[in-house]
Amino acid sequence: MITLRPMEATLSDYRAMQKWFAEEELQQFVWCDEKGEGLVSIERIEEKYGGRVKAQTDVFPYFILSEGQPIGFIQYYMQDERTIGLDMWIGEKEKRSRGYGTDALRQMAAVIHAKHPDVTTLFIDPEVENIRAVKCYEKAGFQNAGVFTDEEGAACYMMKISFADEETDNENGNGQADFAPV
Repeated sequence: MITLRPMEATLSDYRAMQKWFAEEELQQFVWCDEKGEGLVSIERIEEKYGGRVKAQTDVFPYFILSEGQPIGFIQYYMQDERTIGLDMWIGEKEKRSRGYGTDALRQMAAVIHAKHPDVTTLFIDPEVENIRAVKCYEKAGFQNAGVFTDEEGAACYMMKISFADEETDNENGNGQADFAPV
């Protein structure tokens, strides 16, 4: 079982990010600013994420916790009033491929639905070669809506999921957001 908590402007959270950025597999697909830049300084992490934590505006960073300990990161950002983008990774190597990412996406979707009820679509854009991430997102209900080239030149999938309409939620009587593929 995992939980989510907002990222904090603490040395502890910044050190966790630094450790994850240095992990070999994540360096392929996750970076602070530049791929392969080596050890990212605490100051650089604080510069990039500190503002998001201290004065949340349109980017909302969270830590993924297992047994109360940070194992990964997930954030969402407002694309427009109806669409939200997501970034996510499991930073602790031994915690990957255990369903934590799928659970984190589902929990984040519930958080988003509660905080932003007008949002209808969530998207995430993994690199095509990031097979582990693609499988995770598919398990959470995201569907491939095509391939695009990102600003760094990498081929990425545009994966989307939509909140079901309120009538579907009420028919199920669960009070939670249901999802329907885009």
